[in-house]
Amino acid sequence: MTETATLIAIGMGPGDPELITLKGLRALQAADVIFVPQSRDGDQSLALRIAEPWIDRARQTVVALPLPMTRDAGQLRPAWRAAAETIATELNGRRRGAYLLLGDPLLYGTFVYLWRELAAIQAPVTITIIPGVTSFAAAAATASIPLAMSDERMIIMPASYETDAATLRRLLTDFETIVLMKAGSALPAIVAALAELDLLDRALYAERVGMPEELIVRDLRTIDPQRRPYLSLVIIRRGDHI
Repeated sequence: MTETATLIAIGMGPGDPELITLKGLRALQAADVIFVPQSRDGDQSLALRIAEPWIDRARQTVVALPLPMTRDAGQLRPAWRAAAETIATELNGRRRGAYLLLGDPLLYGTFVYLWRELAAIQAPVTITIIPGVTSFAAAAATASIPLAMSDERMIIMPASYETDAATLRRLLTDFETIVLMKAGSALPAIVAALAELDLLDRALYAERVGMPEELIVRDLRTIDPQRRPYLSLVIIRRGDHI
């Protein structure tokens, strides 16, 4: 491998191909080989679906990196190591690689783990990162609600860790806005907690933001909280706008 091999992690935004940054688009189109994370159940990579309109299949190679959808470190670490080794091999003799992922690479993204493994195997690849539009920013824009104003404070966290009423009550004393990412299976508990706190009318639910199947709901009473998709979020505001 040459020392000039590069890998650019590109945040593809939440789902709308037009929400890719100009810098991200230029990097995507300049890449020789494009890497995309893919669940091992064979589902199409959503990052690839976003990027597809901009990819030249005649000139660019697309490589899927199989990754398990689990929190089990015993399964994840070998998968990330294998992905890093695949990237190192594919970039051998190449100048430009791009790794695509939803949202922003450094906010609950897969790239950080891959970055760690590339360093562990001492891959001679120069890595740069291009930020992307987050799903909660896009959801707030679509719903026309502010995320934070003036001196308000906002907190962003995985939904699976902060779903009970006591925790939400405590957080809402310290923050005007709470963003719960990856709501999915945690949504029934979130809805129950919001109902207990009489805050259902202060919450916004969004799933698959920017994609054709996007759903954004202001009244959580109108949706079935069971079996919502992994790519979903809840924004809770105790300020004047929701």
